[in-house]
Amino acid sequence: MHTMKTVLFFQSTTRKSWLQKLSGVHRFAQERDWFVQVVERFATASDIRRALKTWAPIGCLVDRAMNTASAPDNVFRGIPTIYLDQNPERPSKEHPCLLHDSAASAALASKDLLRCGCKSYAYLGTGKDVHWDKERFRRFKSDTAAAGQTLVTLALASLEEKLRDLPKPCGILGANDYCAMEAYNAATKVGLSVPDEVRIVGIDNDEAYCEAVKPGITSVEPDFEGAGWRMAQMLAEEIDNGTSVRTEYYGPLRIVRRGSTDTTPGVSARVRRAREFIRRHACEPGLSIDAIAAEMNCSRALATSRFRKETGRSILDEIHEIRLQKMRELLSSNTLPIAMVVERSGYESDGYAKRFFLKRTGMTMREYRRQSAKEGKREA
Repeated sequence: MHTMKTVLFFQSTTRKSWLQKLSGVHRFAQERDWFVQVVERFATASDIRRALKTWAPIGCLVDRAMNTASAPDNVFRGIPTIYLDQNPERPSKEHPCLLHDSAASAALASKDLLRCGCKSYAYLGTGKDVHWDKERFRRFKSDTAAAGQTLVTLALASLEEKLRDLPKPCGILGANDYCAMEAYNAATKVGLSVPDEVRIVGIDNDEAYCEAVKPGITSVEPDFEGAGWRMAQMLAEEIDNGTSVRTEYYGPLRIVRRGSTDTTPGVSARVRRAREFIRRHACEPGLSIDAIAAEMNCSRALATSRFRKETGRSILDEIHEIRLQKMRELLSSNTLPIAMVVERSGYESDGYAKRFFLKRTGMTMREYRRQSAKEGKREA
């Protein structure tokens, strides 16, 4: 009887980022016929040893994103192990590490904020001594200085008071999406408009935060799924070839722009509301121009003419653009049947969606998926 080999994945958080990492691990595990057992609660060396004894794994994946301590090499000694986001100031001396390039994510965020042409810039950190927070601050400070700007540091305890005093408009980078949402809440609480007076970017693209407010919060999405796939691949290499102590990096995947940085010249607050409404609802079947006109608080005719005048394209063009982005995202990141990709993108007709996709990309959906899979493996 065939028995699958077990790999333990020690998780550090239950947020969306970890689920994406797990998805990447599962994709690679299917190729190796591994069973991936998640260890959700572990705080001490004895917890880890208990899990190792129970499961007798062929290898371990250990997410260290929320831990600042030294790598627990003594616990995993003799077992093929990969650390994810281990504190680079206290690296492992026995196992490979895969580390998020936090500076690269901060660079993408600062580029988006700097294009907004703010009069002041600020950074809101976690208040914790975690390496990725410090790296993001240093890069944002460097980028703003290169643009001739001075960076102010914010703290949660005095956030509202500080926001009142900053020259407007002010661009704020949150160390993560939770910090970005705290900045948003503080700004609106003291009567400051987002994005007219305060423009905000976060990191992680966790919809639980970014989509919880209106307008939504622009955020940089690290390649968490790619990181999961690569760390599983690194584990396979260690199992097959022995340990090679080294550090590799994974970077940002993209920036997801939402209303918190929608500062297109000549676009009114009314049309910005419409664009945000479309971004949120374009992939829902039955979205109508009447619903968008209601969001703009004007007639259908005025909504369509004003939208085209201020953005250079029609409301329907905007809807199709958001749906195209969704189709690309779904085709690149999973193996959903084409019919489900079409449905989740808001289209009711498979034929229409396929023709539209081919016209815009020059490829069929299947061709696009195959190309994305090849490019993903080359990057990994």
